[in-house]
Amino acid sequence: MNLKMPCDKEGCGKQSYVHRMITKLPSVFTIALEWTKNETAGEIFDTVSVLATEIDVNVIYQCEGDIRYTKYRLVSMVCLHGNRYNCVAYENNRWVRYLRSEIEVIGDWENVVSICLKNIRPQILFFENVMQREQ
Repeated sequence: MNLKMPCDKEGCGKQSYVHRMITKLPSVFTIALEWTKNETAGEIFDTVSVLATEIDVNVIYQCEGDIRYTKYRLVSMVCLHGNRYNCVAYENNRWVRYLRSEIEVIGDWENVVSICLKNIRPQILFFENVMQREQ
């Protein structure tokens, strides 16, 4: 919330506070991860292990309205393994991985993190609004 940015493109030298505000909460929130394509399995694992399966956008943005609706749960990820894309999704209280026409049951989040040691890079993370889903 205390982010300061230059006041203009001409570089007057002054810093101004920037307020990031959401006036209407989306039903889905996405995060894209950018990889350089030469990360080691350990670096991928380290990055994925700090991801949370639930985020509160009110920590990142000032949200207008009821803050009960600012929590989002990770529901799926588009991942890259080698040169193939696959999907990891949370279904029926467990994580599964869709590989072409096959479905692999992963289990809990710790198992999702551990498969990233096989050079599986999450690319796009999809978070769904918790309260809107429960209604």
